[in-house]
Amino acid sequence: MLLVWAAGAAYAAEPKPAATPAPPSSCVTCHAELDGAAAEPARHAADDVHFQKGLSCHDCHGGNPAGPADDIEAAHDEKKGWTGKPPRLKIPQLCARCHADADFMKGFNPHTRVDQLAEYRTSVHGKRNAAGDEKAAVCVDCHGVHGIRPVNDPRSSVHPTRLAETCARCHADPARMQSYGLPTNQYADYKTSVHAAALYAKGDLAAPTCNDCHGSHGAVPPGVGTVANVCGSCHGRESTLFLETEAKRKLDLDLCIRCVVCHDNHAVHPPTADMLGVGPKSTCVTCHAEGDPEYRAAAAMATASARLKDRLAEAHDLLERAERAGMEVSADTFALREAQDKVVEARVLVHSFDEARYMAAVDAGIAGADHGVSAGRRAFRELRQRRLGLGISLVVILAVIAGLVVKARDLDRTLPSP
Repeated sequence: MLLVWAAGAAYAAEPKPAATPAPPSSCVTCHAELDGAAAEPARHAADDVHFQKGLSCHDCHGGNPAGPADDIEAAHDEKKGWTGKPPRLKIPQLCARCHADADFMKGFNPHTRVDQLAEYRTSVHGKRNAAGDEKAAVCVDCHGVHGIRPVNDPRSSVHPTRLAETCARCHADPARMQSYGLPTNQYADYKTSVHAAALYAKGDLAAPTCNDCHGSHGAVPPGVGTVANVCGSCHGRESTLFLETEAKRKLDLDLCIRCVVCHDNHAVHPPTADMLGVGPKSTCVTCHAEGDPEYRAAAAMATASARLKDRLAEAHDLLERAERAGMEVSADTFALREAQDKVVEARVLVHSFDEARYMAAVDAGIAGADHGVSAGRRAFRELRQRRLGLGISLVVILAVIAGLVVKARDLDRTLPSP
């Protein structure tokens, strides 16, 4: 019984926020009457996720929230745990007092993560914080101080549509990044990317933003050896082909920085056919020079790809014109989709760096396109035959009509008049 009593007393000594709505707080009442930054906490009392869950000012700052609103000394009573504004270096531990407590967090959501502090300590931010760097990002820099909202709230500073902007507050600031020797163009480059277009223009919340590649609480620059794994979390087939090539040929492509060397990292643009080959927009020539077997292979693959593209265009044109002319070519048009699929397959197979495998896909596509061209030409031959047959039929019909007219006139002349 003494042990149980001692354990309870020890737990009570550790101040924990209430999991049920707190009584009216004199903190909010008082600060609502103030001006400037001192009024900021009161303005967010209604829409802050902590207030909505029953937590209040004293759960972070200590003090006496139940005293008279006009008694500042009583509200800021150090005997009641008043600490005031927490030091920046201590904020992660302050937040973790609740967010790293599995038992406490289960009172709000049984699925809530409680490893944020441990993960933060593995990040560049966390390591600099532990080393005493007060400029390193802490919880409030990303989530805010007051008015903190759930991640799925579009107003939240860490909602997918606002996260890059939040990161850019530090990482796009030249003065802040100068002492770390870091570039500040990441956000500007990302805004031009296909990922940003999917997120902002199309509203695709699954499109990657900063934390999808760098992590959130455990944010680090992706290491050279992990870039393919990072990209592969979405682009699985391309990553698999890349890694298979390394294993089969016993290559170490880490020196190529993998995906980034062709696609960039933040300014990832939609891939184009010009990226393959040896032309001025090719990414192959950034590493391979004329005379290299890889240079020759890139040129051959680009030529084959262009031939497939031209053949498909010819097939589509013939079949579309035949359809507009009234010919039934729906089955042939549908079959042409398989050839079009080979274009997509070939683009993916570029990541295998296997010329024979790539050419096999292209050849299959060209064979399908050839079938479409033949079908289109056959439809036009049939159309000409139909038109010729219709023309002959019309001539015969007109001849018969003309003969009947002549015959009728002859009968009129030979018949006796009444």
